Amino acid sequence: MKNIGNMILRRIGQSVIVIFIVTLIVFLLMQLVPGDPIVNFLGPSATEEQIAYYTKLFGYDQPVLIQYFKWIGGLFRGEMGRSVAMQSEIAPILVQRLKNTLSFVLPGFVLAVVVGVFLGIVAAKNRGSALDSVISIIANIGMSMPMFWFGMILILVFALNLHILPTSGYISIQEGGFAEFAKHMILPTIVIAMNPLASFARQTRSSMLEVIRQDYVTTAKAKGISQRAITFKHQLRNALIPIVTVMGMSLGGMIGGTVLVESIFVVPGLGNLMITSIKGRDFMVVCNGVLVISIAVAICNLIVDILYGFIDPRIRND
Repeated sequence: MKNIGNMILRRIGQSVIVIFIVTLIVFLLMQLVPGDPIVNFLGPSATEEQIAYYTKLFGYDQPVLIQYFKWIGGLFRGEMGRSVAMQSEIAPILVQRLKNTLSFVLPGFVLAVVVGVFLGIVAAKNRGSALDSVISIIANIGMSMPMFWFGMILILVFALNLHILPTSGYISIQEGGFAEFAKHMILPTIVIAMNPLASFARQTRSSMLEVIRQDYVTTAKAKGISQRAITFKHQLRNALIPIVTVMGMSLGGMIGGTVLVESIFVVPGLGNLMITSIKGRDFMVVCNGVLVISIAVAICNLIVDILYGFIDPRIRND
């Protein structure tokens, strides 16, 4: 356990350094974006006095590095600053938008893991059969299918033709109950899960095929251990490391790559907020949004590293 604790501390330290570098790069790049957030907010009829007042109010009159370190200092006090466009604190806005994003990303991830791993195991167990070919074709389609095109097809079939699901929109559980919430989240969940599901199926099949003929599997069969126990306790466990790696990368990518899904289904999530803020030159919202996404990705990678230690004890001593 001591080795796992040291590994976790090392990974946390590395993640903090990476997040710091990412936030600095994004903050500096946002300064190069054409346009002034104050002028964009006040409009073309704003006077020089108004522009000067709000520029000083939001601290945009100070050097860039001072603005950056004031922002970082505020984060340690639990403050993310104020949005120029929305004239409100950024933290509550990001929390609500992140909740909306996770309401379909997390179910989509669970769906992708369960179905993808199952299909990968079935394909590996039936290597060379028609079932294996069908699963491989489905996985290849899922990997290559554009997300926006898949979303449009689902809307055309289930919303416009069958009329069993809404075309777009978001209704929270508090507003419309769980049934309405679920109906609006089904299509975004399926779309966000499609590519990771195909990736998990391919990786599981590949990893299972590498271990399926190992000596310890033959020994387990000779001892009379049931096929189910061999599959899950011996084969799948030893094949898990590359699968878990792909899962960790996919979850972080799903959180950071929801812009298309939220645009197609008009979900007021984090990705949608980022696009709106970039268009509105609301720099601090963008920087804080990137920070949240970076932390989410770092947490996913940390979870993967912890799982490595439990799956393969040799990694604990790295």
